[in-house]
Amino acid sequence: MSRLRLLFPVFLLLGALSLGSLHAQTEAPAAANKRLFNRTVDELNFRTMETVYDKAFTRSKFPVTLRSHQARRQFDGFGANTDLKKLFQNYNDASERYKNRFGKGRTDLVEFEKQLRSILLDKNFEFFIHSLPRDERVALIRAEERLIKQATAQFNASEDPAPEDLAADGAAVPPADAGAEPPVTAPIEDPAPQPEARSAAAAPVIRSAEPATPAHHDWLDYLTLLLAATSTLLLAHVIMNVLPDLRARLDGLAEELEEQRPDPTRPKRRPAGALPEDRYEDEESN
Repeated sequence: MSRLRLLFPVFLLLGALSLGSLHAQTEAPAAANKRLFNRTVDELNFRTMETVYDKAFTRSKFPVTLRSHQARRQFDGFGANTDLKKLFQNYNDASERYKNRFGKGRTDLVEFEKQLRSILLDKNFEFFIHSLPRDERVALIRAEERLIKQATAQFNASEDPAPEDLAADGAAVPPADAGAEPPVTAPIEDPAPQPEARSAAAAPVIRSAEPATPAHHDWLDYLTLLLAATSTLLLAHVIMNVLPDLRARLDGLAEELEEQRPDPTRPKRRPAGALPEDRYEDEESN
């Protein structure tokens, strides 16, 4: 009996550990996907700030260790350019809120990729990179799109709902930003806008399809169509009428030539008025 009393706490501990491990296994995919989302957001923010910083300071490089919000918050490598420092700090705080876009409501792969791509469409992002030349903005956006593809390839889809469940419950699912702080819609202040940046607009990631305009045809199009139709009719006339008639004529000419050719087996005709051949010598010899 005393042994059972001693083993009873052990059984309770083993049961608690088994329940805890089961609970951890059920929550592991969702927690791993959330950590993957946060890491991807930090990497996207780092590459954005690195590109803008390296363009503003050609003699210095953005430290590769500044891959988190807190590390970038403590960075003070802007020299006397306090306006640019304020711009970076404002965007650093605004970009950190991107992490709140995933983890509530739907947590499937479609929502994961959608919320990551929404970062590239955010007004704060477009405003922060608007000082870059157009080709550099396009190169940055394409590099970050490749990073998003790599993150979606690492997504754990073991607990993704079936497509029919999403279609049935899509209207009842709250948005990913439900309960989170409202996103920053007002663009952060630009302390020192460059002259060329005022005329250059941010490169759009997705362009909406423009409505197709009806095509207009001029006299040259109609003339080309008429010539093509005439050529087709002439070709049909040659094939259906001229070629058969030419073949018939050639066949008739061939028959006439065949009739006019002399036959070596046929005896030669004696011309009219010619005397018969003399055959006396042949008769005497017989």
